[in-house]
Amino acid sequence: MDFYETAGVVPIGNQPRTHFSNQITADLDGKQVVVMGWMHILRDKGKIKFLILRDEHGTVQITIPQKKVSEEVFEVSSQLKPETAISVTGDVVATTQLATGAEIIPTKIRIINTAERIPIDVVEGKVDIDLDTRLNYRILDLRKPSINAIFRVQHSLVRFAREYLENNDFVEIHTPKLVAEATEGGANLFEVKYFERKAYLAQSPQFYKQLMLLAGFGRVFEIAPVFRAEKHNTRRHVNEYTSFDCEMAWISGVEDVMKMEEQMLHHAFTKTKKHAAAELELLEVDLVIPKLPFKRVKYVEAIQLVNEAGKDLSITDDLDPESEQLLGEIFPEKFGTDMVFITHYPLELRPAYTMPSLTDEGMTESFDLTYKGMEITTGGQRIHIYDLLVERFKAKGFNPPDFSFYLDPFKYGAPPHGGLGLGVERLTMQLLGIDNIREATLLPRDRDRLTP
Repeated sequence: MDFYETAGVVPIGNQPRTHFSNQITADLDGKQVVVMGWMHILRDKGKIKFLILRDEHGTVQITIPQKKVSEEVFEVSSQLKPETAISVTGDVVATTQLATGAEIIPTKIRIINTAERIPIDVVEGKVDIDLDTRLNYRILDLRKPSINAIFRVQHSLVRFAREYLENNDFVEIHTPKLVAEATEGGANLFEVKYFERKAYLAQSPQFYKQLMLLAGFGRVFEIAPVFRAEKHNTRRHVNEYTSFDCEMAWISGVEDVMKMEEQMLHHAFTKTKKHAAAELELLEVDLVIPKLPFKRVKYVEAIQLVNEAGKDLSITDDLDPESEQLLGEIFPEKFGTDMVFITHYPLELRPAYTMPSLTDEGMTESFDLTYKGMEITTGGQRIHIYDLLVERFKAKGFNPPDFSFYLDPFKYGAPPHGGLGLGVERLTMQLLGIDNIREATLLPRDRDRLTP
């Protein structure tokens, strides 16, 4: 016990945790309970103190009247510093003065672990701190209920999107993140030393999820990190993000993929609105569930719309962030929705494996899903015919033998297929109205940040 006594804390031992903060209601009036958490706020009114204890489920008020508690309890409460980890044993008292309907009068307060002076505030609205400083202390920053709530909403979105896929015969896979060649092409690769040779961090699971369809899995998905060595320093880019990837075989066309995604997101939004209601309320977000089906707009029309709004883009120009933001203003006014598929991108703007369009010359059977003026998904039908796939790789300037591990299996009866990649952080960002993607990333990695 010497160490604990010196440190001024008490080991928790085998004491059971009987209640979380959100379980303390008027129904427990008169019951003795034990709660544990952090000392969030202490309001000292002299002969009465109000201690707000916070855990991962919310807060509960511990009311400490000097006349009703022991001298030891009153003294210990005076010593508590912000973020001290404590255990409180006490009696629940119903009250109409609190939204929760109950408070606790303590019979015992134990300091489980002391806290040094905290470098950032975690009390809502107390002090505004710049994002960079908050990210330097990200673990403490995440204690703030509104920041923590972002990732509970994100969890809910991913959870129910996964639920939809599992209910529709998709199999979760786990593909390599160390690869020998680029998936998307270009120079945006993180090179790593792999014993006596070079390797790269995967930009995408694209090749492997397609190969799993050729291996007979039919429908697959993966939720995993991907890496892009892009020297961006913008509000919408990070260098490691979570990609929600799906791929499905035996499709009739790209429309099958879009129908799957819109149904998946509709399911995820609907369930999240219910199951993350408390977090959405805390974040002051009214989650609007997008109506089915989502609007489809061809790329040619999207270019026309932004040009009419003052841009000067050709059909082979990619939509820049400003153009996406313009469309985010145009789509709700013109179509009554902020969830829109932009389809049939030019061959020049799509990867080598994208199926050329049979109806729109020079275009592809592909799409982006835009949400509130930002691309959150890229997808399309893939080429399943070996000779055409090799031809397109050559057209893009690739050497097919370098990709034999990917191309060769297409010689053996590859099924028609398609899929998509959804950015989890971008979806979270747009749904919650967050200005910077780093806020929607648990531990961001950008060109300047590699810790914590």
